[in-house]
This record gives sequence, structure tokens and C-alpha cells, in this order.
Amino acid sequence: MKLLKKIIISPRENGKYKAFPTVVKVSDEIVVAYREGRVDAKTPHGVDGRVRIATSRNLEDWKIFLTPFCDSELDAIVSQIYQENLFLITRSYEYRGLNRVYISRFSKSEIPPEMRKPIRFDGANFAIFGHIFKYKNELIATSYGNFNGIESPALLASYDYGESWRVKSLITPQGHFPTLNETTVTRKGNEFVAVMRSLEPSYDLYLSKSKNLIDWDMPIKIGILGHAPMVQTLSCSKIAFAFRDLGLEYPGVSIALSGDLEHWETFNVCQYTGGLYNGGYADFIEIAPGVLLVVYYISDRNSEPWIEACTVEI
Repeated sequence: MKLLKKIIISPRENGKYKAFPTVVKVSDEIVVAYREGRVDAKTPHGVDGRVRIATSRNLEDWKIFLTPFCDSELDAIVSQIYQENLFLITRSYEYRGLNRVYISRFSKSEIPPEMRKPIRFDGANFAIFGHIFKYKNELIATSYGNFNGIESPALLASYDYGESWRVKSLITPQGHFPTLNETTVTRKGNEFVAVMRSLEPSYDLYLSKSKNLIDWDMPIKIGILGHAPMVQTLSCSKIAFAFRDLGLEYPGVSIALSGDLEHWETFNVCQYTGGLYNGGYADFIEIAPGVLLVVYYISDRNSEPWIEACTVEI
């Protein structure tokens, strides 16, 4: 793999904490959603989170839009499924307190979205991680959390274009150790592949497969240490995921690539000197056959992260 070009989407600003970008391509436009907060040394990822959306047609000039969502926002996950129609997952979050997940539906011409509605389940405390995707007549969202007393990654499903949701399946069996959380899923041939993060202190990434999105194999270690794997199948039929790489001298962002799900090649995009949790959380799209646009957040020792991207040739 080869690094082609680095791009600043939203530069460092004094006192600002920018993080958790996700990316899609709609027609000829790149759309990046991210969370922007205010630096607070007592609170990881800062406080007063807002959701912003950046758009560009040339990867150089970016328009930044502010959404009205400002209730201690943490997540900003944008998905594109139906032509120019978009979904945005946001989450109002405070440590050991507030945790509310929302979804917005809007078109490219309606950026930024103005409305959102909650996604709730009785007996569940959860977060959504990863892009929504379509399977048969359902929309599928990957999530993690506690579902009626079981800690597990889970798939959520909607039959009505995101109006209502149900729990479709839990990926790990009850009592699985270690607990797995941040999870994304891709389809390869006639099966689905889930890549999952384990809770500290192991940092191991795990993989599980399914034929039907309901019955899942026992998760196995990939042999890579990291957080926040965002996985997809490329035009060459290989599987790739972007992740916060914890197997380096300093934490960083890397791409992992495999054709057989057993042997993985990794390529480091960047490393950062800010704290472990002040960078990473990458996402990517394939902007041309064999060329990836990777977005992520990154920081230096000032701990005021910014949103950056790069193009990578595989």
C-alpha cells in the first residue's frame, strides 16, 4: 500500500476537540460527519459536543455545516444507501449518565438535517457504531451495549426505512470473554464478516462470520491490536478495515487488508503524539478502484484534535 496525499478537512483550533469522523460519497460529493466539542481536561473527548457535516467535490475545498444537535453529542455516523438519501446516527452522551441514540433521514440537498428521532429498546443501553446497510428488505445497524442483561455487539433491523427498529441478533454468546463492543459488518460472497473490538486491557480485534446475520461463529482473534474497526469489501473483493492501531510505538491509524480472512497486511497511515484517546477512529471509502480516502482525527501534545484525511493506493 502507498500513501498518496494528506488532506485537512477541519484544522486544529484553540480549545476545540474534533473527533469521530465518518465518510460517504453521494453522487460527485464527499460527505464527512464529525463531532466537535470544547476541550476540558477533566473529561475525555471534551464537553459541549455538536455535530458538524463537511462536504467537498475536490477534496481540497470543504464546506462546513453545523447541525442543530447539541445535547452533549458524541457520535456522528453518516450512511448512504438509497441514491442521494442519507442517514445520520447521533448520540447524546455523558459518562455514567445520559446515553440516547438518534437517527436522522435526509437528502443531500437537505444538509444539514434539522430533525432526528430516538432509537430505544426496553432493557437496553447501547450505542450504534458503523454504517447502516441494506440486506433484503431490511436496514441493518451494528451496535454494542447491554441488551436485557447481556453485554454483546448486536445487529438492529428496520423494515420501515428507519422509522422503527428491533434487535435482530446478538453476535457473541452470553458470558463471552472478553466483552466485545465496537463492531462493523461487511458482506463477502455468501457470508457476512464482523470485525469487533475487545475492551481493555487486551486491545485484541476479533472476527466472526455468519450466513444469515442471525447465527454467528464463535469470535476469533485476528492478531491485530486496535480500536474502532470500520470494515468493508473492496472492488477487488478483498476485505479492508481502518482502525486505531495500538501495535505501534505511538498510537495511530492503519488499514488492514486480507483476501482470505486469515492473513492480514497492515499499512500505517499516521501516528500521533497526543493521548491514546485523542486520535484514531478512522473511516474510509473507495473513491476509485484501488484508491481509498481515509478520514480520521489526530492530535499533538496540545490535545486539541482536528479532522484529517489521506488517500491510499492499495
